[in-house]
This record gives sequence, structure tokens and C-alpha cells, in this order.
Amino acid sequence: MYPIRTGIIGFGLSGRVFQAPFLDVSPRFEISKIYSSRKSEINSLYKQVEVVGDVNDILSDPQIDLAIVASPNTEHFALTKKALLNGKHVVVEKPFVTEIKHGEELIGLARQQGKVLSVFQNRRWDGDFQTVKEIIGSGQLGSISEYEVHFDRFRPEPDYSNWRSHALPGSGVFFDLGPHLIDQAIDLFGMPEAVFGDIRVARSEGNVDDTFEVILFYKHHRAKLKAGVLVKELGPHFIVHGSNGSFVKYGLDPQEELLKKGAVPKGNDWGTDDESLYGTLNIVKDGRDHISRIKTHKGNYMGFFDNVADAISENKPLAVKPETALQNIRVILAAIESSKQRKVLTL
Repeated sequence: MYPIRTGIIGFGLSGRVFQAPFLDVSPRFEISKIYSSRKSEINSLYKQVEVVGDVNDILSDPQIDLAIVASPNTEHFALTKKALLNGKHVVVEKPFVTEIKHGEELIGLARQQGKVLSVFQNRRWDGDFQTVKEIIGSGQLGSISEYEVHFDRFRPEPDYSNWRSHALPGSGVFFDLGPHLIDQAIDLFGMPEAVFGDIRVARSEGNVDDTFEVILFYKHHRAKLKAGVLVKELGPHFIVHGSNGSFVKYGLDPQEELLKKGAVPKGNDWGTDDESLYGTLNIVKDGRDHISRIKTHKGNYMGFFDNVADAISENKPLAVKPETALQNIRVILAAIESSKQRKVLTL
């Protein structure tokens, strides 16, 4: 069943930067329609695509196989539900939903309709995360004692033109970046036993949270997830400590910046990390210290789309299951409640 005829709902950062470029270069997909007010911009990029001003032109079109919900978080539930009811497979931008009951309803509806439902947790396909995952899985670090990841920026002024800066359900930095970091931690270690959250506004003004530190409690180790907007001097992105040593990695996966500059996501060099940013593995082996630079895996967001195509056309297992995405939301909501109560909450 190729190409998979696809409609993209929304052409903001998600639809424009993270969705359309990959769907456009993949022979397994065809972008049939985009719902957006940016008609001239879209026509200049994708001449063959029909731009529509009514979302129902996508949702009710029997020729559309897959709906990409790339709208603001407040609309994820309603649009995903309507797409499923209209017989579409759906990929919804993270966060999956903002309420547990909505996620449960969508999962049940997807099963009832016999449709694929996935959540765009693209950062599982970051090259640095794939590198960390391989190193932890190899056992070179021994028993993991602490896993720490930072997603820091220096943005001292709020951007009020962005809906995320306004007090709406699912707004703020935690609902923006938290789903990525929590998804990676769950992918590595499974669901935590408990959570502690410190979610706050660090800037002198702002309507929503802009900084967070969340600690996930596992039986023998902790996962510390941090993001801030007042970090001018960046530290490591990943820090992993174990009984045999440590792994430290600076720098973010290059794909987002390339996509924002208009780069086409294909070719042998796509997602290649700068050699100066390769991570350092420092372990004790045979009673001696061994320090080595570890080449970063290539980032590959196309891996997400290939997996969705496999699930739709060949009934293969989803990499990002909606059930896992809902676990992510449970952790997010628990961390928010923990921050309010200022105490550790058991999951």
C-alpha cells in the first residue's frame, strides 16, 4: 500500500520542520493535503500539495490514509479522535494528550477502528541517544547508578508570539521538552517507581514554566532530566555513571538545526555529528583506566516514519506505541503534582 496518502494538520514548527521534509523525500508517503493558512509558503515548497483551509477537507477525505496531527497541544485529542472516527491512521505530535482519560479513549478507539496510532517521539532517533542506548546496553559501564540528560537553552525573553508561552493546557517548557526526555528514559529503563518534580518559572516574567528538573526513581539508579532557558554556558547533554565508569556527551543531535535551515533530509552524511562532539567513555577494565572517544551514531528521524509505514502497510510492530506515550503522560502529570506538593510521589 504505497504511497501512503497523507494529510498534515498544521504547518508550524512540527509540520513544517519535522514532518513535511521527511514525508516529501520518502517514496513510501505522498503528501496529499496540508491544512494551514500558509498557502503561498507551502506552494513554494511543495507544488503538488493541495493546501486547504478547512481541517475537515483532510479528515473527511476518503483518499487520505494517514493524518499527521501537528496542531497545538490543546487540539491533539479532538483532532486525533475525529481522524480515527473517519478511518484514518494517525501520527500525533507529542505530547500525546494532556489528560489520561483522553489517551485511554484514543487507544481504545484506534483498536476498535483497526488503525495505527503513534506519537511523534522523534528523539528516540537522535544519534546521541542511540549512542547512549548502545553503550548502556553493552554493559561497559557496569551497573548504572545515575543517568542525567540536559536540554538547555539561553532564551531570557519569553516569546509571546508562540502559543506555548501562554497559559493553556499543555503549554510551557515541561510539556514541550519533558515528553522527549521522559520517553528516552522509559525507552532505556522502563517505567520508574516514583518521581520528583521541580517545575518553575526562572525568568523574571512569564506566564508558564520555563525550567524543570525531574528525578525518576528506579530500584538501583536515578534518572535526572533537566531543561532551562537561562543557561548561557552549556554543559554536557548526556552524563551516565556506572560501577565501571562514566560516559559524557556534549552537543545536541544536528538534525533539528539542519531542518530549520531548509536542508533536505537525505544522503549518506545526514545526521552526522561533528567529530569534536563525540562522547568520552572513561571506564576501568582489567584493573586499568581506559579512556576513549566514541563516534556518535547518525541521527535518523526517517526511522520513525519508516516504522509507521511498516506498521500501516505490513502490520509490523510500532516503535512508539500509544500505550507507552500514555505512560509518558502519567509521569508528566505526576511530576507536575510532585512539584506542587514538593515531595516524591510513587507511581
